[in-house]
Amino acid sequence: MKIYINYLLKPYLIINLLTFPLFVGIYSLIEFFDKLDNVVRAKVSIYILAEYVALKLPEVLFNLWPLCLTLAGILAFAFLSRGNELLAFRTLGFSASRLLFPFVVFSLALSFLFIIISDNIMPQTTYQALFLWETKVKKRSPEGVIIKGKLHFKGADSFFIGQIISSSVTYVRDVVYAKVDKEGLPLRIVWAKEAFFERGRWIFKNGVIKEKKENFTPRWFKEYSLVLEFDPETVMLVKRTPRFHTLPELWEQRAFLEQAGLPAILTESEIAYRLCYPLLSVPLFLFSLPWLMKQHGRASLGKGLGLSLFFMATGLLVFMLFKYTGDKGLISPFIAQALGLVFLAFSGLTLFRVFRV
Repeated sequence: MKIYINYLLKPYLIINLLTFPLFVGIYSLIEFFDKLDNVVRAKVSIYILAEYVALKLPEVLFNLWPLCLTLAGILAFAFLSRGNELLAFRTLGFSASRLLFPFVVFSLALSFLFIIISDNIMPQTTYQALFLWETKVKKRSPEGVIIKGKLHFKGADSFFIGQIISSSVTYVRDVVYAKVDKEGLPLRIVWAKEAFFERGRWIFKNGVIKEKKENFTPRWFKEYSLVLEFDPETVMLVKRTPRFHTLPELWEQRAFLEQAGLPAILTESEIAYRLCYPLLSVPLFLFSLPWLMKQHGRASLGKGLGLSLFFMATGLLVFMLFKYTGDKGLISPFIAQALGLVFLAFSGLTLFRVFRV
């Protein structure tokens, strides 16, 4: 690695090591004291709250990721500008693009790595945090348990297993339902490709049924409905929202919803958000930095820093507006959020040209 790249990235790395623990710590403290009253009223150990906050950390880190990286980049350039190192680099003939290159490449590499790691950790820990809160603090008894994306429900005389597709648990696939007698022996067994809840009944589609009264002779069906002892409103303590799924699970869910003719906008939006939001740090950095670099002299450094922070917040708002258009179905969520990144990056590069920095 070239010496100048080491020199530029050193303050960036140091500031990242300071800002991430600082903001994650502040966020966690706010969460801790916000939930403390509920824990005291529930008369449970404070360690339950500590465990809850710890399980929420991956989600907190995901929410703060692009902001912390962008802030670290802005502060690193402010540090270089304050010590006149930035002026020295420009005097030596370093262009803005050459100075930005290490930050952009390093941020992208970190963000891609973060996407992979967070996808393997965040869905499970986020679900565990909410499940812990519902069972330990709110004292609700679980009627359904999720294991590797599958709902397992056990009633008084039946059990039900299915792959969760919709966040409201109204659609499941690869379903097995069995009704048993007092000795636990099967009375009816149903296998189905999919099942959905409608008007108080579970409707199984494309499967086979075996019943004791028919000597368990298999009978194929296209559609078969039953009134079961549970429904989507009571089976789960924590609704299985898209945030609780990994990206491969979400992609599989999207394909199934499209095949079933159901809207997949929420699933597509979550996939796009999990991929695009961590990468937002680079477009935000390009969009906000020109306002700092166009300032000259230490006296105007504070003004430039303030403008950069303002446009960092503005850039985040712009991205969320693009996301909103996708969430509303005006355009594909994939296109909407990707356009948000491209728009901010292009606007930032245009500002560099306009300000001639």
